Amino acid sequence: GEALCLHNPATGREADLPHEIAPTPGPRKRVVVVGAGPAGLEAARVAAVRGHEVTVLEAADRPGGQLRLSTALDRRIELMGVIDWRIAECERLGVRFRYDLLAEAEDVLAFDPDIVVVATGGLPRTGDLREGEELVTSSWDILSGAEQVREHVLLFDDNGAHPGLVTAEVIARAGARLEYVTPERMFAPLVGGTNYPAYVTAFTEQEVQVTLFERLVAVRRQGNRLEAELFNEFAQRHTTRLVDQVVVECGTLPNDSLYHALRPGSVNGGAVDIPALLSGRPQTLCRNPEGRYRLYRIGDAVSSRNVHAAVLDALRLCMAF
Repeated sequence: GEALCLHNPATGREADLPHEIAPTPGPRKRVVVVGAGPAGLEAARVAAVRGHEVTVLEAADRPGGQLRLSTALDRRIELMGVIDWRIAECERLGVRFRYDLLAEAEDVLAFDPDIVVVATGGLPRTGDLREGEELVTSSWDILSGAEQVREHVLLFDDNGAHPGLVTAEVIARAGARLEYVTPERMFAPLVGGTNYPAYVTAFTEQEVQVTLFERLVAVRRQGNRLEAELFNEFAQRHTTRLVDQVVVECGTLPNDSLYHALRPGSVNGGAVDIPALLSGRPQTLCRNPEGRYRLYRIGDAVSSRNVHAAVLDALRLCMAF
């Protein structure tokens, strides 16, 4: 099997990706990275190592993006090392940061960039409900503390990775009666074997009810409570649960409005030459000779993915700048 590293995407890919990045032989360019999550910070670090002038624009008051939500459990606080190391490297390399700036196209263009990397992440996806989407609570709301945990909670996890399990454990440890529902044949199939036991232990200690093979299809208000309708695709059977709160973890949708706003003015129309990306060659696509800059997006701004995939995106793209 593969031996990969969450922190260093070059590990296990040494035939294709460098651990040490060489300076660019070409001219120094102005690079603007929008977003200071794992993907954005890796893009900024790699572009700066190449010798470019890099500015990072971040909507929040500090770096970290969605990764900060995963540290809601004390045992996962070490994940912030992915952020802390990259911030330290960026500062050493002279990368400039602008926080509390929800960047729009004009904010980016004010820097007169040669290259723009959109790493704005994603927004919570609430699934494909037939009705009641406005009644559900996202996992982000729970992990950020924006919503309080209620007494009786149903959590629907259609993502199958750490976010759903972290959210479930936070809910259970808050003292709620929790039913964890998934359409999978096991809970969290994307969580590795070394991390699985800690979640199983927590689920057992907190008496979390695990329900497999069921999909949340609708949520309706019943007085002061919520009725969650589930569907079993194997039995072709509908059942309902009456709970105080329905929480959903279905991954993310791209937060890509800035990317689309910048596409018309870009040389490449926001497109990526995939063969060049995979072989480590520079991006040379030209779809608009009148464009002022090259535009790319990475991480969850493309589609829902994990931290490792996000930093891999950034390394592959920016090592050829």
